[in-house]
Amino acid sequence: MFKFLDFIARNFLVNLPLVGGKFTWFRDTENPSMSRIDRVLVSTNWDDHFLDVTQRPLPRVVSDQCPLLVEVGGMSRGKSSFKFEKMWLKVKGFLDRVQDWWNGYHFVGAS
Repeated sequence: MFKFLDFIARNFLVNLPLVGGKFTWFRDTENPSMSRIDRVLVSTNWDDHFLDVTQRPLPRVVSDQCPLLVEVGGMSRGKSSFKFEKMWLKVKGFLDRVQDWWNGYHFVGAS
């Protein structure tokens, strides 16, 4: 178990919060037991990109383990979109500069 925890720490992985239950594994025998052995691990970069990500246990149907549903609330938008100001058209050389920037990009793929 300690090697697995070391692996998680070394690779900067995050265990998503479990919402809607505490356990993912159940044994229905004379001595019932429960545990949380199933987890969803993501990288910290992935976790920063998506908002409100959780894992939710679904009802058990066949197995002794609950299937897990990963729910994502939204995506991080990052920087705000570009805004154009009409007054920039009055600045000498502005259109030439924009054309140089635009021509400096090389796109690959279908148009």
